[in-house]
Amino acid sequence: MEAERRSEITLDTSQCVHCGLCLASCPTYQVSGIESESPRGRIFLLERIQDDPTLLNDNAMRALDDCLDCRACEEVCPAHVATGHLVESWRAQAAPLLLERGPQAMKQFRRMTRPMRLLLGSPLGLKFLQWLARLTRHPYFGGWLTRLPFVPPAASNLACGLPAHIPHRLSRSYPPHPRPGCTARVMLFSGCIMDAIYAETNCHTQDLLELGGLEVVVPAEQRCCGALHMHGGAPEQARRWAIANIEAFERSGAATVVVNAAGCGSMLKEYSSLFSGDPVWEPRARQFETAVEDATVVLASLKLPEIEKGATTVTLQDPCHLSHAQGIRREPRQMLTRAGYQIVEMKESDRCCGSAGIYNLTHPQMAQELLRRKIEDIPDRVEWLGAANPGCLMHIQSGLCDRPKAPETAHPIDLAWEAYRKAGLIGGVS
Repeated sequence: MEAERRSEITLDTSQCVHCGLCLASCPTYQVSGIESESPRGRIFLLERIQDDPTLLNDNAMRALDDCLDCRACEEVCPAHVATGHLVESWRAQAAPLLLERGPQAMKQFRRMTRPMRLLLGSPLGLKFLQWLARLTRHPYFGGWLTRLPFVPPAASNLACGLPAHIPHRLSRSYPPHPRPGCTARVMLFSGCIMDAIYAETNCHTQDLLELGGLEVVVPAEQRCCGALHMHGGAPEQARRWAIANIEAFERSGAATVVVNAAGCGSMLKEYSSLFSGDPVWEPRARQFETAVEDATVVLASLKLPEIEKGATTVTLQDPCHLSHAQGIRREPRQMLTRAGYQIVEMKESDRCCGSAGIYNLTHPQMAQELLRRKIEDIPDRVEWLGAANPGCLMHIQSGLCDRPKAPETAHPIDLAWEAYRKAGLIGGVS
């Protein structure tokens, strides 16, 4: 089903019939009400710029740069126009111009590209990022750290959304605990933010996969998926990391790549677009894509032990790149229901929360408005809010940290793991 949806999308702007069905699904249009801030308006701008590049003025660049790339419009478009992909392609082509005279947000992102590459590009960089995150949680050093020149002003708001406990080692160093009679081998994609900041979630994912009878391998040579750089118009870095990840998978002997971060999963499933026309890497990337599965889909299919339903209530934020880009909504709910939780549905659970990679750092005003709307939609008296993406978790938690009686936030896999731990089926993290 996902492969069919991806094969239908088109990068041809002429396929847009300007019907306006996308308007109601676009978060930026919902906030601004401005046509140029809608998918239809952005397609119109791209068409005009293609015909006459001199029309690319500051307002046009700002409207295109404001796109969240949430893919909500792509899901409802009757012509299957891939607006998010088109904006990504434009950002990559226009990167030099944007850096010179583009919106401040895009300039800021391009300036951040180099430190992001250093922090996210290797285990050593991730260890340093992990240390910085722990330092940010310090009552004194945290405030000083968020005021460094290269750190965006909005980072101080986001810092309070960091997990209370950040481990001292990367998740890729967590030893496997294979059980007798493993049915298949899978590769756990550790990612970058998940590997460092949410390392425990990766460990919990590994535990649950092993509980389900799978052998899990976590190659040390894998790298960041490249999504942040791709969304920001730097595909050359994304290609380098993609090659490393494809090679790691090929050497792993695994049949499946399991990923628990929505943004990473969406990116991994589109690796072939990075190598279009390359006779060597495009077919290898396509083979890799077919192996990628979201962790909640895998765990739902494993039919883990069913726990008697308790009183704990959970509401779910459906991350954009899980719901819109991959069409996955049912499986996280199936997994949590089997683990004994009561699901309380959130209004418009698949509307973007405003995180969108590092959009909350580069576009804080729009991101905060979307966050305010998201928090207003959280059902009353729920105990937990689950979101299967690190950016969503951090962003939403940053908006809840000063609110009394607010629900706690967690990855759905962490919630499932805790239920099985209490049932005595899984041990603690070593």
